[in-house]
Amino acid sequence: MDKRIEKHEAEFGAALQSRVRDQGVIAFLKSLTLARLPIFGCAGFIAFLFLANLWNFAVEGDWPKLRIRSAWPLYGVAKPKPAPWTLDAFLSGETQKAVSINLGRMSPVFPISVRAKNQLVYSLFGGSAAPGVVIGRNGQLYEQFYIDEFCARDGAFDSARLGAWSSTLRKIQERAQARGKSFVYLISPSKAARYPEDLPKSAACALRATAMPEKLAPYRAALDEAQLRYVDGPALIAAEKPKQPIPLFPRGGTHWNSVGGALAMREATRALPASPVGVLDFTSAPAPEALGTDRDLLDLLNLLSPDAHYPTAAIGRAGEKGDCARPPRLLALGGSFLHEVLAAATLAPCPPQIDYWFYMRTEDNSVELGHYRRAPGDASNGERLPATTEELDANLAGADFILLEENESSIATTKQVGHLAEALRRLP
Repeated sequence: MDKRIEKHEAEFGAALQSRVRDQGVIAFLKSLTLARLPIFGCAGFIAFLFLANLWNFAVEGDWPKLRIRSAWPLYGVAKPKPAPWTLDAFLSGETQKAVSINLGRMSPVFPISVRAKNQLVYSLFGGSAAPGVVIGRNGQLYEQFYIDEFCARDGAFDSARLGAWSSTLRKIQERAQARGKSFVYLISPSKAARYPEDLPKSAACALRATAMPEKLAPYRAALDEAQLRYVDGPALIAAEKPKQPIPLFPRGGTHWNSVGGALAMREATRALPASPVGVLDFTSAPAPEALGTDRDLLDLLNLLSPDAHYPTAAIGRAGEKGDCARPPRLLALGGSFLHEVLAAATLAPCPPQIDYWFYMRTEDNSVELGHYRRAPGDASNGERLPATTEELDANLAGADFILLEENESSIATTKQVGHLAEALRRLP
């Protein structure tokens, strides 16, 4: 009996030791697994990025909508150019560089990585990591292009160019009027020139920004001599600046706000003897948050936490719509400053159908031309249509009102003046 008891005790002890040993092994394995979880997580994340990049690279060409994308894409980042697959490009390293850039930008975490870096630069150093965007006094954002142009002003001008430009505008007005079309030329303002007090300290003309030479005097004289019907946006801003409770250029934007654009459109309708859209009147009120072009430069900063709660305004119709037999047709040619002007035109007594020919600088300093159509009363960008010569000629033939715009920073040097002159010459 004692031997059986001893045997059972020995077996029980051995089983207990085995169980304790097994539990120890299990505990060790668990602790080892928990300790390596971050490694497994990082490896899984890297594998996901690798597979996501391969997937995006595979579908980019034929099925771009199937790409895995960030929920918050970056603003102002140009689409990467296709990698050149030639022997010379490969030997020079151009192919490898293009492939690495393309794969990097296709990554779903690329946008948030850029935003995190830009936020760090902005929050810690008060700087901008966005190319071409600089931060001035009081948090004002400016485009470097406009600062460089403003600081280079010395009062000089090319008299031959000036004479040819005003003569071309005079012919445009005469030919438009001969075909029963209203015409107004608009000079839009530059933020650097109209709000120079907030230029960054690093600007070349920061110390004399408020005493720079007046660039536009000879251009105004040439327009007056040619008896052009025009709206002087810079002079309008200068006159309204002390009267308006809200700045006419928003802190985070490069363009005038909706009130600035509406003031210009009102002056354009007042300048015409019989405006096809009627004479614009409007109301304005503070906006709760900056939207659209009021925050275009803020968006280009690509921050994690952008502050869009700064003073800007929204406009509305004053009075009732007019009794219009049909919607008039407005043909507008110019740059991005026309956006707010045309949005205000939708509040006119007779809201027009708008064909907007948009001339925009590209990264290589060439001009990209777009064509958008807005239905009467539509204040959005509208529908994008072909930007062909035939389309421009058709728009011009049907237009009741032609609005031609140049910004003061590039006055007498843009392509829209020549394009409109050529199109008018082509009319039968």
